[in-house]
Amino acid sequence: MKQISFLVLTMLLVTSTYAQEQRKPRRITLKLTLVDSILRVEHGYLAAMADSGLVMVKSPVMFDQQLSTTPSNLVPYQNISMVTVRRKGSVGRGILIGGLSGMFLGGVIGYISYKPVNCEGALFCLDFGPGYDAAAGASLGSLAGVVIGGIIGSLAKKTWIIGGKRNRFDDMKSNVMDMTYGK
Repeated sequence: MKQISFLVLTMLLVTSTYAQEQRKPRRITLKLTLVDSILRVEHGYLAAMADSGLVMVKSPVMFDQQLSTTPSNLVPYQNISMVTVRRKGSVGRGILIGGLSGMFLGGVIGYISYKPVNCEGALFCLDFGPGYDAAAGASLGSLAGVVIGGIIGSLAKKTWIIGGKRNRFDDMKSNVMDMTYGK
């Protein structure tokens, strides 16, 4: 009986300490394009999300929810018409991922497509082997991957039409929190 009660007490203690851990934010910088109610466009960086609006600054800053109490840079949701958010460096990240994956796929395809050269009756014959075909495929694949990754990275952004409505702002806030803290 003592063992069972000890086991239950231990499991209760473990779950209570785990439940009190807060989510850790990812260290990301979010670029923000804000259109206010008088259709004025402002560019900046999203510092935090408060219950009554968002905190926007002009210089790059990591998203940190503790900055939500800063009243000087708070833009109330009633004044927001449209918001577009994208991660800083998304184009470079897309180029890097696209280039590396294109290099890998192009190298594999180049290696697989190698066919030995038939040198019968030839006076001069060169066969560089499958490595040359793999290198050529990797270079062409990385070039294509860089272009495609750059295009995808530049298009990776989220837009919300708030229109001064509280429920639309809350939807945007939950999406941004999922983006910064993970689901």
